[in-house]
Amino acid sequence: MLVHGSFGWGEETWEAQGPLAARFRLEIVDRRGFGDSPPAARVDFARDAADLVPLLAGGAHLVGHSYGAIGCLLAAAARPAAVRSLTVIEPPLFGLTPDEPAVRALTAALRELWGRAEALSPEAFRAGFLQALGLSATAGLRLKPRAAAAVRASMAERLPDEAELPMEALARGPFPRLVVSGAWDVLPAAARARGRAAFAAVCDALAATTGAEQVVVPGAGHNPQRLGAPFNELLARFLTTGTARPPTGQGTG
Repeated sequence: MLVHGSFGWGEETWEAQGPLAARFRLEIVDRRGFGDSPPAARVDFARDAADLVPLLAGGAHLVGHSYGAIGCLLAAAARPAAVRSLTVIEPPLFGLTPDEPAVRALTAALRELWGRAEALSPEAFRAGFLQALGLSATAGLRLKPRAAAAVRASMAERLPDEAELPMEALARGPFPRLVVSGAWDVLPAAARARGRAAFAAVCDALAATTGAEQVVVPGAGHNPQRLGAPFNELLARFLTTGTARPPTGQGTG
């Protein structure tokens, strides 16, 4: 079950995971307010989790990206017996490490941006978000209707630093856990100092607290799944063996 984050939708976020359908049955979720799901006045990670729990009835491998990963973590804690494995990609759980300088700076920037969201166009809001991460963006870029709708849904999201996770329940869960992040090595220094530093702190803390395996994917930023084959190989290995580590003698990819 593949769950997308902010500013996108299921098919868009997981486009490069199509080849995995040869080995697994893929369920690609559009979160409430995104993609083919009905519009939502308020988007909330707790509501995402409540939507996911019934979908786990027959058991599933949960894979969540960014904001969508928070819902996956909450759903896994609520229904651990139905989770075969849990993979999260750079979840914005900034409440885990509030005192880290990069996390504190990014949280402040995001709160300021969301605080004036009603006065911004989708294009300007998206540009402000990217700039908060240390990335360049053009506010005047015209978004296609589906992309603009995804940005508007993101503008209605509850801020992720408000998430409180039952960490002990996640650590006790009877399923393998994997935390994935990008190395951000192909991005500008500003992005590494802002976005990379904040997400790395969160991923380190989450892995340490829950006992999850941790993988950093070179050549990727916040969206390592978009690399396709390298990410697909490590994910498939994790889903089938319970570890993302390659067999002895092979590289990490």
